[in-house]
This record gives sequence, structure tokens and C-alpha cells, in this order.
Amino acid sequence: MLFKLFVKKIERALGGLSPARRIFLSFAGVIFIGSLLLSLPFVQASGSQATYFDHLFTTVSMVCVTGLSTQPVATTYNVWGQLICMLLIQIGGLGLMTFIGVFYIQGKQKLSLRSRETIQESFSYGETRSLKAFMRSIFLTTFLVEGLGAFLLSFRFIPEFGWGRGIFTSIFLAISAFCNAGFDNFGSSSLVAFQTDPLINLVIAGLIITGGLGFMVWFDLATQFDKKKKRRLRFHTKLVLFLTAGILLFGTVSTLFTEWHNPGTIGNLSVPEKVLVSFFQTVSMRTAGFASIDYTQARPVTLFIYILQMFLGGAPGGTAGGLKITTFFVLLVFARSELLGLPHANVAQRTIEVRTVQKSFSVFIIFLMTFLLGLMLLGITAEGTPRFIYLMFETISALATVGVTANLTPELGKLALSIVMVLMFIGRIGPLTLLVSLADYQPDKKDLIQYMKADISIG
Repeated sequence: MLFKLFVKKIERALGGLSPARRIFLSFAGVIFIGSLLLSLPFVQASGSQATYFDHLFTTVSMVCVTGLSTQPVATTYNVWGQLICMLLIQIGGLGLMTFIGVFYIQGKQKLSLRSRETIQESFSYGETRSLKAFMRSIFLTTFLVEGLGAFLLSFRFIPEFGWGRGIFTSIFLAISAFCNAGFDNFGSSSLVAFQTDPLINLVIAGLIITGGLGFMVWFDLATQFDKKKKRRLRFHTKLVLFLTAGILLFGTVSTLFTEWHNPGTIGNLSVPEKVLVSFFQTVSMRTAGFASIDYTQARPVTLFIYILQMFLGGAPGGTAGGLKITTFFVLLVFARSELLGLPHANVAQRTIEVRTVQKSFSVFIIFLMTFLLGLMLLGITAEGTPRFIYLMFETISALATVGVTANLTPELGKLALSIVMVLMFIGRIGPLTLLVSLADYQPDKKDLIQYMKADISIG
């Protein structure tokens, strides 16, 4: 009853706000409440020295499904604190408005138009006729996949830690991996201790990929098993699957090529273990943040390849961050059409709409400018003289909500960490969504006028 009242109050408070502002305020609200909950004395682990700033940073990172932290979860929070952490990661992965929407649907109540628009914008979902089915599929997919992942991980962690901690650790990692959060409850070494364990690496990699594909893809794939609703796969689904496979192959081969003889990373491993670690790092680097190697030991060229992978990110409409692979693909297709002198951006006997190309350019420019500005500010505020490649690595890791670190985050001062928090928040809700929510610009008649063409030389 109290939860029902709480949900309704949130719905009323957000009222007639635009979808962009709803997304902005819902994430900000969850972060504020989450930081207060993690600050409570009874959720602290014995000997924890964390301050409110540490709790705030951790909350931002969890709600934004990033993975960066100033204090290890395992030594900062007890079981109750880690339960709150799991809840924050789950809400961050799916979005508060999705939980509210499902609550209304289960209660057979009508969802407001603004709420439907917000959920559609959150998951880049264009259809309205099957929104209820889509939302149900989100929850069904999430909890089925996380449950299966936790079940498989328990085969390793129950013998390792016992029944209680083994099951709890399996659930924690499954939620964190599917939501692409990158948090673990082992300590500060992430998954380095399980570097060559096939079960843990492949299960977590599978969870990361599943979450990173986007719920639209899984909703489309699910219809293939329903004879009544079965239809041809959408072009978007085929494209995401193709691009994901291509990027994973490229990243794995690149890591093998650049790190093969590096004893600090994979140089001392057997060939199958090298392939396993390289594959896992490529999967994690796109948006998750789990680490099975020490990045300070990796070659600069490897870090640069990882930076590119983090920049691209995953697919839209899921738990992944970054620019989004489909956005980059649209830009490549448009560049090809310009080079060949074609009037339209065509691919696979389809024409990409001009509006889609324009939006892709807008997202790319804003994302790139945010990255460069964040890099500059982090370089100014970082104490000491960290290597430039590490600053790039840390900046894009925060903005793309990946969460890997070259051991730089724990060494940053509060001002630099504040910049990292802002980058994580922008990366989670999207730079374009942030600008729209802050500006809430409404075009007037002057904006609809088409003036004479401007003559500007470029290139």
C-alpha cells in the first residue's frame, strides 16, 4: 500500500514534464535517495571509513551502471548495504520510469501519455501499440536471464564461498553483469582472480552481451517463437547482431595481437587462456567494466583500442552506454554515400531517413564535445601528472558508463571525482537528453522560416 502511494506521488510530481526532464529528474532522485540509504550506519561494513562523498560517488556509479568507485563494495558495505547496491544497479539498468510503468500495468491502471513517451524515449522504442507487451518482455527477459546467470555462477561460487555467500555473490554478479554495471563484491581486484576460469568468464560475458544488445532486439527475437506474432526480423535487429559480432571479433583479435607477448597481461597464459581473456576484455570493455587484467600493465596501443571500443559502446534501448554502434554505423553509411556522390544514404536495399542521419550527427558531435571537455577538465583537476592515455581511458570510461580504470579513480581529488560523476550521469541519460531537459526549447515561428542558403566552404 505504501509502495503504491509512493509510486503515485512520483507520477504526480513529474506531472506534465517533458520525457527528457522526467528521465533527468527520475535518475537524479534515485541517486539522492540511494546516497542517503548507503550512508546509514547499519549498512556499513565493520571498519568502513567511507564518507558521504564516497557513498554519493558509488550511488551515481551504480545508478548510471558504470562501475567506478572510490571504495570497494566488499569492504564498505555489509549484506544490507550490498542489497541496496543491487537494487540501485537494477533500477539504474532499467530506469525508474520502467518500474513505475510495470506497476501501473500490473495494477490494470492506465499509464499517462507522458509516462509512455518517457519509457519509449528511454528504450528508443518507436511503437505504441505493443508498449505493454514490450515492457512485460523487459522484466521477463531481465529476471529470467539474471536468474539463469546466477544459477550457473553458483556452481563455482557455492563451492568457493559456501551456500549463503556463494548464492548471494552469484546474484550480485548476475545483476551487475546484465545491467552492464561492472560492480563486484570481491574487493579491489575485480575478476582478476578468476582470469582463466571459463565458467565465470563466459557466463558473465553472456550476461553483458545480452544486456548490451538492447531490449528491442530481444523483443523482436522473442516474437520468432510466437506463431501468432511471428514476423521477419527487423533491420535494426539484424544490424545490431551483425555489428556486435564484428566488434567482438575485432576487439578479441586486436587484444591478442597487441598483448600476446606482454607478461603483465596475457603473455604468460596458454593459447586458449589468451583467447578467453582477450574475448572477455573485449566484451567488458564495450560497456560493462569488469576487469580480468591490470590495465596499468597493458600497452598504450591496447588502451587506445579499448578507448575506441568504449566510445562506440553498445546498442540503443538496453543497458549499454557509449555513442551506440548503430549511430556510428549511420555515420559510416552517410560518409560512404557522400564519397560516392549518392543522393541518399543507402544500405542493404534500404534508405536511411535524413532525420536519422541528422540526429546521428547531433549525438556524435555532442558526445565527442562532452568527451573532450571532460578530458580537459579532468586533466586540469587531476592531482599530479597522470599519463595522458590514462586520462583518456578514465574519461571515456565514465562518459560511456563502462567503469574500467587504470587505478586512477581512487587517486583523484574531490573536484576531479565530481567531474567524473557528472560524466557518468551525462553518459547514462545521454548528452542529447540532458541538453533537451535543461533547455526545454520550444521552436517559434521564426525557426520554421527557410532563409536563403548560406555559402560556406568546408573540407
